[in-house]
Amino acid sequence: MSEYTHLINGKEIPFTEEEITARKEEEKAWNDDKPNRQLSEIRDLRNQKLFETDYLAMSDNTMSDEMKNYRQSMRDIPQDYSEADYDDLLARDEQGNLTHTVWSKPWV
Repeated sequence: MSEYTHLINGKEIPFTEEEITARKEEEKAWNDDKPNRQLSEIRDLRNQKLFETDYLAMSDNTMSDEMKNYRQSMRDIPQDYSEADYDDLLARDEQGNLTHTVWSKPWV
């Protein structure tokens, strides 16, 4: 039985050789693009974390050095990390919380 099949009217129909080749090319392209997808997610997370603390950067507020350092570390993502670090940056615990220490916001 073919590794790839169509499900048509409840029946599994094997892919043709051309369909298998096309599917494998799609899978390779998807896997090759993983770092770009991860980088996009990292940037989105970084932007969200900065947004969450923007109110602290108002002119009538004095930010702690810890918060200044945190916000700077957010702005330094992703240039401070290589593609090899992306899995660690995006790691989550059982509750879905990010586990890398770079995401840990200091107490305000």
